Amino acid sequence: MGLLVARSNSTQAQCAFRQLQFWGSPTATKHALLIHGLTSSSHTWHRIAPPLAAQGYLVTAPNLLGHGSRRSTDYHISAIVEDLRPYLFQTNYDLIIGHSLGALIVMSLFPYLPQLHPTAIVLVDPPLQVDQRPSHAEVYLAENSLWTRDDGVFRELGTRLCAVEAIHDILKISPKWKITVLIADPAIHQICLVDDIKPFPHVRPVVVSGAGHWIQYEFPEVVVEEALKTTTELE
Repeated sequence: MGLLVARSNSTQAQCAFRQLQFWGSPTATKHALLIHGLTSSSHTWHRIAPPLAAQGYLVTAPNLLGHGSRRSTDYHISAIVEDLRPYLFQTNYDLIIGHSLGALIVMSLFPYLPQLHPTAIVLVDPPLQVDQRPSHAEVYLAENSLWTRDDGVFRELGTRLCAVEAIHDILKISPKWKITVLIADPAIHQICLVDDIKPFPHVRPVVVSGAGHWIQYEFPEVVVEEALKTTTELE
């Protein structure tokens, strides 16, 4: 996969709806990789990437297969992960952030991260509440009057895409990495709970009071602050 380089604002906008988007200087010594979630795009990071770039990061945000005008004949998680692997071959990232399904994809990339390069990981409201017998979207909507249809569809897809055993095994990988999980306010959205994180002492849970699932939109300053805090824990 050839990586595109955004050389101007117009080129950057074109890249955003094709393959990827960059923020920051190409000569930056620190690198961040941001992975969006289902039905989103690299633009989901428009309030996160500029502050990181201001802190000296070259920020890369790819569009996943099936998103941002990218098309494929295979949309399995394994295919999406394989599509992202070249990014890890070409660059050692100091910070990786994933939102929702993107957080699960980041976890699937753990085995491919360099063992000798410490990496700060931030998972933004990953769908860790996996039903053993997932319901249809309509059932979730009937049980949650404040949910939108997108919420119900996302809930059904999320529960069908991942197994509890897989989540637990992935989170056990490599204590060398510092992992922070940002969690939506449980009074608003319950797709990830503090209890899901308790079995993993090397993972730091942070509940964002007043936040729903889209924490990067509602509280971008918290995402940036906690991401930078996680990187300092590597020092």
